[in-house]
Amino acid sequence: MEIVRFAVGIALLVASALLAVQLWNGRWQFLVARPEHTRKGTFFPAGTRETGRRLSWVMVACFAVVATLMASEMGRLAGSALFVQAGFVVSGVALLTYGGCIVWTVACHCKVHGRPYFAGGSSRLVVTLAATCIVLTALSLLFA
Repeated sequence: MEIVRFAVGIALLVASALLAVQLWNGRWQFLVARPEHTRKGTFFPAGTRETGRRLSWVMVACFAVVATLMASEMGRLAGSALFVQAGFVVSGVALLTYGGCIVWTVACHCKVHGRPYFAGGSSRLVVTLAATCIVLTALSLLFA
């Protein structure tokens, strides 16, 4: 079972790192907002790139949470109580950082639009953030 846990953890580390890099570079913006297709090309609403960069910081915090959960589990398997406690504390800090990044991303998104705006294509941001929360909850149950 431990091998499966670590395989899932490594897969999530790779996925969150990939998402963070792609969103930071301005790709995969369809995760943030619905594109508008015109004759001249495909365009995203104003502020999508900045929101994507903020979402990449959420993915970096998600990476930190997954890594610290895995480190804490490795300490438990090695029998090192100090390593387990340190991993638990750092995991808590990473989880608080993750929550702060989510609040920061949503607050800045609302500031750009002047109000809480999640109608139309902007609901994709909420769905992406909710998906990261669900994945982290499932992972924490897996490593608990």
